[in-house]
Amino acid sequence: MTTGGTIATVTTPHGTTAPEASPETLISALPEDLQPVRVEERAPMPSWAFGPDDMISIALRAREIARDHQDLAGLVVTHGTSTMEYTAYLTELFLDTEFPVVFTGAMRSADDADGDGPGNLRDACTLARVPGAGRLGVVICLNGEVLSARDAHKRHRHDRVAFADLRGRVGTVSGGQVLIVRQPVRAPALTGVIDPSVAIVKAYPGSDGSVVDAVVARGARGVVVEGLPGVGGIPVAMQDALRRHAGTGVLIVISSRAPSGHVPSPPTGGTGEPLAGMGLLSAGSLTTEKAWVLLMACLGQSEGEEAARLFAEVSQIETGEEA
Repeated sequence: MTTGGTIATVTTPHGTTAPEASPETLISALPEDLQPVRVEERAPMPSWAFGPDDMISIALRAREIARDHQDLAGLVVTHGTSTMEYTAYLTELFLDTEFPVVFTGAMRSADDADGDGPGNLRDACTLARVPGAGRLGVVICLNGEVLSARDAHKRHRHDRVAFADLRGRVGTVSGGQVLIVRQPVRAPALTGVIDPSVAIVKAYPGSDGSVVDAVVARGARGVVVEGLPGVGGIPVAMQDALRRHAGTGVLIVISSRAPSGHVPSPPTGGTGEPLAGMGLLSAGSLTTEKAWVLLMACLGQSEGEEAARLFAEVSQIETGEEA
């Protein structure tokens, strides 16, 4: 399934760039042992232009393909790297079968002489054909590394080695050989509905609750507040807004600007436990944006206390067993 992104981007005759490389062009570089490949093209877009509707459309189509996979070895999704980790995680939350789904992309354009797209696509197709790959859940395959959709994050703005897995890579692909070193723990599949009325608010020294008040006033049913690095500390001037809105049923999740580690459940806010007893939810080890994806999915499936319980259950899955 092709969705655009840098892996399909070329320079146009007008000197601009656009994701216009055809799916046939992308797969033409695959060796014979990875053929045949069936191609489904979605509206090609740069992934920075994706919204929740685009993400769920890809996720649900991937689930549909996985459910009706009798004649397929697996599914590879080419996707722009700006939002790949979010679409991949949403797909993981909805995937209810053990079917290989591998996201890949590129940091160099398709017409770049040093392009990484063909190699990444080759590795992703190799991985998708490996027996048992479906047990890994949805993964991202880039630069010879296999990363879990839950824990992959883009760590560099333009380097070829742009992604990392917060819990350590799941495996590697090299020379047509796949080595799996970690088995991600998968959460129970969710229904496949999202509620996009979830906002992200960033805390910084001296920030107050005005932005939280504003997004709730505009209809947010959930808010992910990215706290200060550490265990999600929240400036004093912002705390009252969190308390008020959590008390009226808005789901407030506390994450941390630091990408690794985890936020205590329930969140404490650090020294002095200023957030204790507020009824806030913890993002656990999820990044802010992954918590945003999960909260949309939980609110799409349930509401109120049940949505909060579901978010807490899924977000606190912390471990991956060694393969």
